[in-house]
Amino acid sequence: MVDALVLGTSGQPWGFESLLAHQNTSNMDYKNIEKKSYKSSFEVSLDQSAIAKIIDEKISEKQPTFEIAGFRKGKVPVSIIKSKIGLQIENEVLNEEVSKNINKISEDEKIQSLIQPDVNFKDNYNFTLAFYLKPEIKMDELKTSEIEKVTSEVTKKDIDDFREKVRKEYYSLESIDISDENSVIDFEILNYEDEQKKLFSQKEVRVDLNTQTKEEVFLDLKKALLKIKNKSDINFSTKGIKINAQIKDINKKIYPKNDDELIKILKLKSIKELNDKIDNKLNEDMNYLQKEFFIEDLLKVLSQKKKIDINEEVVNLELKRKYQIDLSKMKDEHKERIDSLKKLTSENIQKDVLFSELVKFLNVKVEQKELQEYIQKYYGEKIDQRTAETAYGTLLRNKIADESMKTFKIKETKLSLEKLMKKGSQNHESSTHSN
Repeated sequence: MVDALVLGTSGQPWGFESLLAHQNTSNMDYKNIEKKSYKSSFEVSLDQSAIAKIIDEKISEKQPTFEIAGFRKGKVPVSIIKSKIGLQIENEVLNEEVSKNINKISEDEKIQSLIQPDVNFKDNYNFTLAFYLKPEIKMDELKTSEIEKVTSEVTKKDIDDFREKVRKEYYSLESIDISDENSVIDFEILNYEDEQKKLFSQKEVRVDLNTQTKEEVFLDLKKALLKIKNKSDINFSTKGIKINAQIKDINKKIYPKNDDELIKILKLKSIKELNDKIDNKLNEDMNYLQKEFFIEDLLKVLSQKKKIDINEEVVNLELKRKYQIDLSKMKDEHKERIDSLKKLTSENIQKDVLFSELVKFLNVKVEQKELQEYIQKYYGEKIDQRTAETAYGTLLRNKIADESMKTFKIKETKLSLEKLMKKGSQNHESSTHSN
């Protein structure tokens, strides 16, 4: 059977796949079986004999390097290689062919898909394909929209405040006899069995009693560990699970007394060097947030000005994909939550459509070289596909923000750096809760 399918959908807002070359050779037949104002469906049949040749070629390519007990390297018969890895190669080839041909249908039929196409397999070589059509949007008509641009600047106080935060991160530990609310405590769980493993990943635990959280396990821990003697035994329960433990050490934090001690710990030459690094860091964070807020307001304003009718079938499909929600099996008591998710999903699809239109309207592109340089700077040499897509998305959003600021009317709002960061934190929490 065909494994997980990765599609490069024409017209999707992310655009990462546009950096990847697609072959145009077609090994399929297809016909249109449904055409609606919002949807176009096809029956697709892959050419089995053509694909079988590709599979055989790929298996043959493995022969020079294939090793197995009883044969010299490069001398394993193709029939044996096929019995060992034939199914794996077949799945890889089928995935490539399905993805490639879906893109070809999209190109040949001049379809821009609103969301990732819906693919349903009859067997390995035959499937139905449904594109949900992206509506036409005239961005020129939206150029007069007024967008909020939040600005800020890094002050000496911001640098001093951040340096104080750094000072509190670089502390040493000194053993003490009795714990207080600022202590760092190491303890060993003596009854470390299946129940206790549900709460703690290992039997030796370090806990900072000054941690700011309302998580139940931590609060129970803090209550049990406060005013405890070093090297003593403790017994307490949290979430109905009994914990028998022994205190291994109780420590207080010793912070650098002044800037000279701090730069020595950080192995820097001077306080100016540290301040410059802090200044660069804060300006980088500030610029990132300014562009993120601008993009958010831009999409919000455009969404209000240009309402896009998102068909319920599209919303339901995305709900099923993202939340594994089958609406036909939902009970009435879940209706309010489902309606809320439907509304959120519809709004997100609309924003994605507007974003992809902005990419075209502003003629924004991310070149391979600048993507590689950005990845190397912020992620290092070894990354996975998801990280590359994240980096690409960040660069694309930055470019959209820069060009949009030149194109749309601007309403400037100035905030202190503290308020800007707080706004960013609140937006992140709101986004986390909505997901």
